[in-house]
Amino acid sequence: MSLPVIGALVGFVIALGFAAFSFALSRRVDLDETRKALHVSALIQLIVLPVAGWFIAPALFGD
Repeated sequence: MSLPVIGALVGFVIALGFAAFSFALSRRVDLDETRKALHVSALIQLIVLPVAGWFIAPALFGD
């Protein structure tokens, strides 16, 4: 596997952990706006972190 793919997978795993935490936290929040903000931020992280990992891993570890 190439280094960018590994970086994207690591970013995706980290994003999944953040999403699980955000969704668990949103169940405990009373305000609907806060719940929606947590859901949106978790979904954005699921997109941004793998893309960032794709570019950051080769920059850090060389390709």
